[in-house]
Amino acid sequence: MFCAAEAAGASWLLGMDFGSRFVKMAATTDLRRFIYKKVDSLVFYRDYVQRPSAAVVFDWPRLGLPEPARLVVTGYGKHLFQGQVSTITEIRAHFLGACFQTGLSHFILLEIGGQDTKALYIKDGRVFDFLTNDKCAAGTGRYLENMARFLKMPWREFTAAGADPVSISNTCAIFGETELISHLLDGVPVPRLAAGVNDSVARRALQMIKRFPCQTLVFVGGVARNRAVVAGLRRSGRYRVVVPANPQFNGALGCCWEANLGWGSPAIPLPARRSQ
Repeated sequence: MFCAAEAAGASWLLGMDFGSRFVKMAATTDLRRFIYKKVDSLVFYRDYVQRPSAAVVFDWPRLGLPEPARLVVTGYGKHLFQGQVSTITEIRAHFLGACFQTGLSHFILLEIGGQDTKALYIKDGRVFDFLTNDKCAAGTGRYLENMARFLKMPWREFTAAGADPVSISNTCAIFGETELISHLLDGVPVPRLAAGVNDSVARRALQMIKRFPCQTLVFVGGVARNRAVVAGLRRSGRYRVVVPANPQFNGALGCCWEANLGWGSPAIPLPARRSQ
């Protein structure tokens, strides 16, 4: 990371990923050093976006970011800016971000965010197939947050709970609490319940990606920071699980790379590609 003052006067590239829970931003001048910023989505739309006319104006000084020479956005809120700034799909943003962060050209990409899950099959540096689950909140970041709140466990403690998980069979976010209550009445300790919830998210993701013929799994999104879910994916023994350095900013980094491509020819090449 570095601050804007270190590159005053430089041409900035900025990628923004408008998620359901947070707006993630990555700014750079050279695709080597980045400024990362994350803002609650509601706070961002309320405090950092102005509408003096039909156009949308970002309050760059208040955000603490330099005004970019080129801006690319993706995510839930990208439709608000169509026609004003460059937008790309979340599939493309996460594909580019994962390639940029890992240098891989053949892998399964799993992105679990606040409200949905995406799985992409990448082969020869291209997206060959993808699946999305945006109809049910079970297995997403919001589901995990709700379960941690229900169990009254600090988030750091909850995301570390992976030992001796109780079996959680209910895959519905609405009725998940009912199943936890049933286990509590049976005397199951709270740490085992938390481990069961984390394990259920990993198992749900494994079911989603099993159709893809590859053993390398790149895991991104906010849930990739949950150590217990990562451990659950690895426990299956089917995949080499790779978590990039900045999984929550993967979409924003993909937007940065798209912004770089927008100059005509890439200023900085992607990392040397590896097949696995």
